[in-house]
Amino acid sequence: MAMRILTAEDAALYRAIRMAALEERPPAFGSLPEAEPDLHEMATRLSATRDRCFLGAIHDEQLVGVIRISHYDATNEKHRAYLAGLFVSPPLRRCGYGRALVRAALDRATSDPAIRRVNLTVVTEQRAAISLYESFGFAIYGTEREAFSCDGRLYDEHLMTLDLTPAQNRRERPVA
Repeated sequence: MAMRILTAEDAALYRAIRMAALEERPPAFGSLPEAEPDLHEMATRLSATRDRCFLGAIHDEQLVGVIRISHYDATNEKHRAYLAGLFVSPPLRRCGYGRALVRAALDRATSDPAIRRVNLTVVTEQRAAISLYESFGFAIYGTEREAFSCDGRLYDEHLMTLDLTPAQNRRERPVA
């Protein structure tokens, strides 16, 4: 099992796995396949920055899983990161790829001392994903009802968060 940061050269591979993710039922994502960017825009998005990167899981030289970790854009929100787009190809689920992707994303977040918290949203029906996130210490802090619709059905999403600050420093830690 190998993990790596995806680059613009991975645009076609990423787009293929992303389209597979968006076709799943029940949906794990609110995005629609027809709204996905073309390869040129996808390559631009995959270019890692200090504030965002896409990580990929590789199995037999194939991209089999992905996740994105991003900082919030606003200056007064730079202490938070956002995890999104976790997907592992169905034949390789429950083989540790999802766990490895989340771990790699959290390692990246914790390597930045300014990041105090990582947030995510997850469709309430995605029980395996919720259990995975909870195993890392994420906690549900709310549920957005009817967050998106797909094929005439409405889906709710849990809002989850992980506090990265040590317990003794949660109140005292200065904001960078």
